[in-house]
Amino acid sequence: MKHKHILKNSPEVNKSYRVEYNGKELYDAVIIQYDGGCWAKIRIENVLLPENEKMYFKGQEFDLKLGYYKLFELSNA
Repeated sequence: MKHKHILKNSPEVNKSYRVEYNGKELYDAVIIQYDGGCWAKIRIENVLLPENEKMYFKGQEFDLKLGYYKLFELSNA
């Protein structure tokens, strides 16, 4: 069940983030929808490791449960 509340360091729509799970960098993604709460819709922009290409691909969109992942904002420079 989706619910809304404000997370510390909430992701921002249209910004790019490096997504990490259990200390392992998975991919770079853009937040395409976030209205508060525990979920954000993302679009993968870059898969970081070849072994991850079996699960993820550029352009893939899905809802991400934010509590399970660490997001690090990428600069546009």
